Amino acid sequence: MRKLLYGVVALVLALAAVAAFMYYTPAGQDALFSRAAQAVMGQGPPAPEGLRVVVCGSASPAGNDPERAQACIAVLTPEHFFLVDVGARSPMRIAQARLPMGRLDGVLLTHFHSDHIAGLADVNLASWVQGRRSSLNVHGPKGVGVVVAGFNLAYSLDQGYRVAHHGPELLAPPAGPMTAVEFSPGDVVWEDDLMTIRAFPVDHAPIDPAVGYRVDYRGRSVVISGDTNAVESLFAAAQGADLLLHDALSRTLLDPMIEGARAAGNPALPTILTDVIDYHADALSIEERAAEAGIRQLAYYHLVPVPANALAERMFARGLSPDTLLVRDLHTFVLPPDSTDIHIREP
Repeated sequence: MRKLLYGVVALVLALAAVAAFMYYTPAGQDALFSRAAQAVMGQGPPAPEGLRVVVCGSASPAGNDPERAQACIAVLTPEHFFLVDVGARSPMRIAQARLPMGRLDGVLLTHFHSDHIAGLADVNLASWVQGRRSSLNVHGPKGVGVVVAGFNLAYSLDQGYRVAHHGPELLAPPAGPMTAVEFSPGDVVWEDDLMTIRAFPVDHAPIDPAVGYRVDYRGRSVVISGDTNAVESLFAAAQGADLLLHDALSRTLLDPMIEGARAAGNPALPTILTDVIDYHADALSIEERAAEAGIRQLAYYHLVPVPANALAERMFARGLSPDTLLVRDLHTFVLPPDSTDIHIREP
């Protein structure tokens, strides 16, 4: 027994010595960082078979949580990669998820509020420097041309600097500016033999048009609402879907914020927060209709207001089924092909 004890103590001391060497000496630090750099700078894990959906932004502008980016959903298969909206800070989440930006097929915009488009330039740059050789297509309803033209103009000097610095062989100049692809609500936005993406109209008045998207791939489907009230057009489009990611508003949280802003004498904020109510879906208004539409998994993103802690999340979930998820950034859903399984990976 004494020999075993001595052996354990010796092992612990040896491990402590190695750890101290790695952490406190230049040689150890260099070795650790070199291994970490190889892991971070390399490609992420290969895409699983089927449809993978990654939440790269779950916040709305109402409230503040530094752990959440604004609206962004990544939809990937082994053959495809699209981003639905790219709000502020979402490029950081995309990088954390180690998504394969060099093969980004396009961006799908639901509408043109700033919290859905602010990350567009960073997404364009990241995919360009990671190997994209043709212009990034940005799909959207009427108005997408104005948005894309504005970003292209604002970043034209930056793109010129980068080509001059790194060379056209590395950064193909035609791939720098983005290309707007306009469609009408109800159109098939993109399709091939394996995947179909269809846009449908939603109600985010006075924003018009505003759309959501349904993606179908090898017998699996995900619907992404964008910003909307709970409307029949969405549930018709989402009929039988495996996963619905819907924006959601909590009066339990929002009403006290409105009263707090009034009590604080803020002249504009109470009106702005009150106005938000009429163009986002109340969290309590969606579950029954989602069940009637045969949706297998309901998940809420673009949370209004953003629940900043565990208490606020409990309040947001008040009255909801335990099966309904309030997602956080980097929540991931994997839908294997020709199956009904839904694998959920928490961040």
